[in-house]
Amino acid sequence: MNENQNPEQPELSAEERFKQTVEKLRPYVMQLWASRKKLIIFNTVVLVLTLAYLLFLTKPYYKSTVTILPDYGNKGSEMMGSLSGLASLAGVSVGDTPPTQIYQNLITSETVLSDVIYAKYQTKQFTKPVNLIEYFEIEPDKSLPKELQQRKMFLKLYEEFSKTRLITDLDRMTKILTVSVQMPESKLSADVANKLAASLDNYVRTRRKSFASEQRNYLEKRVVQVKDTLNYFEERLKNFRSQNRMILQSPELQLEQVRLMRNVEIQQTVYGELVKQLELVKLQEVKDTPVINVEEEAKEPILKEGPKRAMTLIIIMFLSVLFSAGYFVFSGSIKKYAGLAGIDFGKAKKRTSTKEKRN
Repeated sequence: MNENQNPEQPELSAEERFKQTVEKLRPYVMQLWASRKKLIIFNTVVLVLTLAYLLFLTKPYYKSTVTILPDYGNKGSEMMGSLSGLASLAGVSVGDTPPTQIYQNLITSETVLSDVIYAKYQTKQFTKPVNLIEYFEIEPDKSLPKELQQRKMFLKLYEEFSKTRLITDLDRMTKILTVSVQMPESKLSADVANKLAASLDNYVRTRRKSFASEQRNYLEKRVVQVKDTLNYFEERLKNFRSQNRMILQSPELQLEQVRLMRNVEIQQTVYGELVKQLELVKLQEVKDTPVINVEEEAKEPILKEGPKRAMTLIIIMFLSVLFSAGYFVFSGSIKKYAGLAGIDFGKAKKRTSTKEKRN
């Protein structure tokens, strides 16, 4: 038995406890009922203002999605190293991560998004194709030099686009990357999403520097050099034979012919080996080049993604009724504390003025 509990006081039943709770809440309910007109008027005003904002000031937006699949046929650590180096070229630092996670970091880089922002799109708002800076009507900063105005407009749109209009989601289990773009027009959202995937693929293909690429460049130069040398010795051998048709009776001419033939054979062997190595390096370069595996291009959405006006209206009205009811119920206490604060402030003000008069 609890020591603080009075043994002579019987335990209350559930019905009696409920009645006590009702009695405690009765003053608050009566206060709320007395302020019902103010409560209704206040929330009606909030309802009208919220409806006006949702209907006239909020613009609809559409979302298009591109799905990028991981490289299921893994090519080993060499490809991962090349992708990591490619990410570092774009100013993105990554560790030992899957390709789609590297793509997720690359896709928000300035290098990839610059092609998306400056690309021309056909829109409903403009009669001619415009880029995204023109579409969102970003005004230049006249206080800056002309060469910096374009840069600042790009950075402003880049920050806004990468944070609010571009959404990336990487599934931890399947490593599938989903890239979504939100735009005021349905076709524009699909065009921007597809351009984003194409810009990422173009960057991966064209900006990548690999050992195989360096080998290919070297071998192509060597093939040209060896081919020129081979042509030179072949031409000397041809001229020698045309000028010396009777060489069987001259040991010196036979020795010279053997030397020329040996030079031609050596250059032919070197040339053939270089050509073979060049073809192998070209194949290796293709294998090393990552390819963005897009499952399906973004389609023009039929239904708008937002804003969700009904849900927003319900949440705002719920909070409005809750806070306004709390205010009207506890208005007496609020005014009391406010009055006390006013009295204290008045006394402080009076003391200050008295001191000023004395001075």
